[in-house]
Amino acid sequence: MPETIRAFIAAELGTEAAATFKAVQSALADAIPRGAVRWTKPDQLHLTLQFLGNVAANRIEELEGSLAAALAGSPAFTLRLDRIGAFPSLRAPRVIWVGLGGDLPALLALQSCVADASRDFGDHAEARDFHPHLTLGRVNRRDPREARALEEAITHAPPPPAGWRVGEVRLFRSELQPAGPVYSILARFALV
Repeated sequence: MPETIRAFIAAELGTEAAATFKAVQSALADAIPRGAVRWTKPDQLHLTLQFLGNVAANRIEELEGSLAAALAGSPAFTLRLDRIGAFPSLRAPRVIWVGLGGDLPALLALQSCVADASRDFGDHAEARDFHPHLTLGRVNRRDPREARALEEAITHAPPPPAGWRVGEVRLFRSELQPAGPVYSILARFALV
């Protein structure tokens, strides 16, 4: 069986947006019971454009070439943190997220380009449409009291006012560890 690398393609947040994201997390954590949510760690914060799953290690260089060719000449653009919400709903939250605003047509075009360029490389086929968001945390328990507290906290949280320039796309390796995944950068692709 060939060696594989668990991989995904993502964009990083700017410094101000990352700091605002952490402040929103902290405010929500203070408003709900401790341990109700497993918060996204700062070193795992990114905007996923495409999760690939397992990629044959001997095809990583080919994947990098496909992405480089597809992204050549792609423009940089600006995004901003927008509203806070939950999947599947505020009443039954499983994932807490921050939505994105700004140049969403450019983001959707970039994601489509990345998806097309990486389509034949991983073993993961995404069945859902791309919904631009950043994961604040994942709900640990299905406790109705905690869900109500979380709904109340999200409803009253102010929209996070921070924007950033998306000027680079990165190919990441994800290594699963007992304490959570560890990410390392395999390649960078500058946007113009």
